[in-house]
Amino acid sequence: MKGFPALSEIPCENDYDVLVCGSGMGGIAASCAASEAGLRVGVIEYFGELGGIPVNGALGSISGFSRQGVVAVAGFARQFADKINARGKALVQNGGQNINLAPTEIGDFIWELLDFYRIDALLYTRLVAAVTDDDGYITEVVTSGKEGLRRIKAKLFIDATGDGDLAAMAGAPFAYGRESDGKVQSATLIFILGGIDREKMPSYMDIRQVWKSKERPVPINHSVFQFVPHNENSNEIAVNMTHALNADPLSARGLTMIRRECMKQAHYLVEEFFRKEIPGFEKAWISRFAPQVGIRESRRILGDYLLTGDDVVSARRFDDGIACGIWGIDVHDPAGVHTGISRNLEKSYGIPYRAITPKSLKNLLMACRAISADHIAISSSRINATCMAVGEAAGCAAPMAIASGDVHHIDVAELKRKIENMQYHCFK
Repeated sequence: MKGFPALSEIPCENDYDVLVCGSGMGGIAASCAASEAGLRVGVIEYFGELGGIPVNGALGSISGFSRQGVVAVAGFARQFADKINARGKALVQNGGQNINLAPTEIGDFIWELLDFYRIDALLYTRLVAAVTDDDGYITEVVTSGKEGLRRIKAKLFIDATGDGDLAAMAGAPFAYGRESDGKVQSATLIFILGGIDREKMPSYMDIRQVWKSKERPVPINHSVFQFVPHNENSNEIAVNMTHALNADPLSARGLTMIRRECMKQAHYLVEEFFRKEIPGFEKAWISRFAPQVGIRESRRILGDYLLTGDDVVSARRFDDGIACGIWGIDVHDPAGVHTGISRNLEKSYGIPYRAITPKSLKNLLMACRAISADHIAISSSRINATCMAVGEAAGCAAPMAIASGDVHHIDVAELKRKIENMQYHCFK
């Protein structure tokens, strides 16, 4: 048996201007923004589909655009939603706060965008290591796929892994969990439920009242599901109710335990709640479980500024603000029952550029939920539409950071103008 190869022995097959690690919604926005600027972009993704939780997590929804008429997210994310909506594929809900559509539709549309920009996407590719020099530059990453280990070089790297894997591998400092005990928010596995008789089905709020009528062995005090809109007569729902407590999302064993616990909860939900207590669900069955576990919080990569819960609830704005959010304070109790959003926001808050620039690294930007934020703030900023806004900012900053040689030293005023005036040819 041959030993583990030296770095120099690992083939280097790609060299990009920008390498985006992860293809969640933030990574897709970053990729398209950087490509629109004329950069050569590569994307690596561990799962077999592009799109992160809305696709691989079977969520089928992108939320956090607005609330009660107050728009927080525009730009790439809004154009993305509008384009899909114009095709008649999406359900726009809550006055434009979120869009709901079949995960396959989201994934197919993302492929169209990447094809348009000729972005080089590699699926089934795991990030293994980052090589960082003494000056704080990531020179290359090591990946693993069917062909074995490979090296990929780039001038600039964007971490869209969700968990901040690339940043951590490169040596960036990070925080983890709440201050009291280090625990992160509970995790979820979404499952698709079919075989529903919609004519017999009660209203959503009536079902919620049945769920709340007694204690349940699933740690959530309200029902959460949405129809998967294959067509107007769709009888499948995506159920977002399982909650694995005391989650450990940064180990294979921890992720396995999350998945197994959530599967057990899902079977209870189907067999003991939906089939026995809700009319129209007597013959319901689990069509599939999501390939990807839904992680709400893991690493929070520390940057030049830490976004706080106070910043969020006070609707603070920043001179270097490059994105906004308006999702409420939504901490899913790490060790107890989830009771819903604890505080809704009336105004949007800003996210500064300094929250996406990891300390100690000069050619890495964040484009996912793992931005520099505390346990309370990330319960809001983790939402998909906000991640898309952050990702767009990272992609727009890419050519400026490459030119300056340091993500910490760019003209942020110029970046803000660029974001505000960005026109995407893929949406024409």
